Amino acid sequence: MKILHFVLICLLVPFMICAQVHQRDTLSNEFKQREVVLYYEDFGEDTVGAFPSKLQVMGTDSYDLRYAYTMFQVEKDKDGMYLKIVRNGRPVLEPFPKYDLNDSFTIEIEVLLEYYNSSIACLLTNDVDRPGIYDSLDGKGHFVCGMAHEKYGAVAQKKTNISGFDRTLWHHLAISHHKQSTKYYVDDTLVSFLKGFSIKDCHIFIVPKGAVKIRHIRIAKGPETLPIETLLSDKKFTTHEILFDVNKSVVRHASLAFVSKLACFLKKNPSIKLEIIGHTDSDGDAAANMKLSKERADAVKKKLVAMGIAANRLTINGFGSSKPIDSNATPEGKANNRRVEFNRQ
Repeated sequence: MKILHFVLICLLVPFMICAQVHQRDTLSNEFKQREVVLYYEDFGEDTVGAFPSKLQVMGTDSYDLRYAYTMFQVEKDKDGMYLKIVRNGRPVLEPFPKYDLNDSFTIEIEVLLEYYNSSIACLLTNDVDRPGIYDSLDGKGHFVCGMAHEKYGAVAQKKTNISGFDRTLWHHLAISHHKQSTKYYVDDTLVSFLKGFSIKDCHIFIVPKGAVKIRHIRIAKGPETLPIETLLSDKKFTTHEILFDVNKSVVRHASLAFVSKLACFLKKNPSIKLEIIGHTDSDGDAAANMKLSKERADAVKKKLVAMGIAANRLTINGFGSSKPIDSNATPEGKANNRRVEFNRQ
């Protein structure tokens, strides 16, 4: 099976160029989402115990493909829906339906690695000759990325260890690709980058090695979202990087990196006061959504206060689903409508 063979080449190749990439506290290296959502999956529209409707199995090296669906299924806990991969499973999954990428896009996955030997990899391949780039993270915080070719093996590989990595928490993994440059982030911290390899109109394969839980997949293209610093010149800033548990106002751990960046910005600019505004999609009762949007805005405020921002600099509001910026007919449109806005006072 060609796809599976290429995955194994990428993840098990012996040819390595090892490099440590240190965190850079610069604007250019902060993770920024792309604005046009092409694919969004939070398993909220799936059935518990079933296979997710927007992922297809491309291969597996653990079981016969006919039994691949027994390796993972949608489950639910107190925080919402997620995809559960069994301990011995290693499926090759591809999001679908197919989407049109350009040469600038982002891929985000929220994941929990239950054991030290659990891991998740993401492989991006062009159709011609199967060249590609990949990354992998395991439960020990070992991160690997590289470039490879189906015929010639690895071109380069970089390794780094993430200090203080806690496998018991959900983590936000992201890839940001622009022309011939690819940056890799864990919890919005740049951990590695590659240059000199262009990916366009590619396939995106996700390869979890159980036991792994996946709660969120987002693929987007288009312009980058503006940095927080635009609040110095503009009065409004919108983000989709603050995620909440389904129908709750609990800020997910994977979103705290962004909230921390916002707190640092406010500390550097003590004269700025903000109104925090929550928005939801149209699922559920309108009155309940209005209440939930205000509670989510308040949850963000409480996180900022806990990070040292004076409460009198922050006010809250919520509009529920009354001010959509996209259609609520698709998961991608709903993902765009669920957002947090900041208005400078």
